[in-house]
Amino acid sequence: MPVAIITGGGAGMGLAVATALVKDDWRVALLDVNSAVGKAAAASLAGEKNQDDKESLCLFIRTDVTKYDELRAAFEAVAKRWGGNIDFVFANAGIAGKPDFYDEVEGEPQEPSLLVEEICLRGVVFTSHLAMHYMRRNTPTPGGVIVSTASAASIYASPELPLYTAAKHGVLGLMRSMSIQLAPEGIRVNSILPGAIRTMLHSKSIWDQFPVGDFTPIEEVVETVLGLVRDPTTTGRAMEISAGETFDRRQMAYCNETMQRIMQGKSY
Repeated sequence: MPVAIITGGGAGMGLAVATALVKDDWRVALLDVNSAVGKAAAASLAGEKNQDDKESLCLFIRTDVTKYDELRAAFEAVAKRWGGNIDFVFANAGIAGKPDFYDEVEGEPQEPSLLVEEICLRGVVFTSHLAMHYMRRNTPTPGGVIVSTASAASIYASPELPLYTAAKHGVLGLMRSMSIQLAPEGIRVNSILPGAIRTMLHSKSIWDQFPVGDFTPIEEVVETVLGLVRDPTTTGRAMEISAGETFDRRQMAYCNETMQRIMQGKSY
């Protein structure tokens, strides 16, 4: 059976993708910082199978994606439990943060919180880095699929959430760079760029400000992620998903040949 690791897997998009994979007889490890949510999700997906049984289809590992040692230990635990191979990693954990970056303060300005950057960008960097190394060890053939959760804010300005926007721009840049470098090794790297999806990312009061038609059904996200996993030709894809439509957002054209050569690391 193929093996997947999903960060932020206890709820929302992570859990929805995990549910679809388990139905397809994948073994899925849910990594989440929320133990109560994660344990309940894993138990539900595992059904009547014993969580101590190595044949169980799902397990939960409490993991803070901003802590590299915790994340590395989780990857190693999954590899040991299910025979070594890790076929798909969904780097999905994230938060939206608060629109307080611009707040006026009295006296000296205080250092802004970078928790959004730590979870949404650093967590994806750590997850993708580990996925790359473990996929290189896959047998009999190295390779695998990494999908990161970027955002529509990866390609548009989101004035109220500048730090979230900055982090998600970083996720997209990471994916595009890794996808080119790792393609010869059989490791495919892609991103999804969802619009508004009614998950735990925001409170009900915030979501209620938007018309129902603005939301993207989570089923569309699942379909897009599974398509990236199943299609062996997909790498470097940035799939924007919005209210019933999906768009393949290709990298913009280079301004000239000089820039292309510089960005591709060619000296001639």
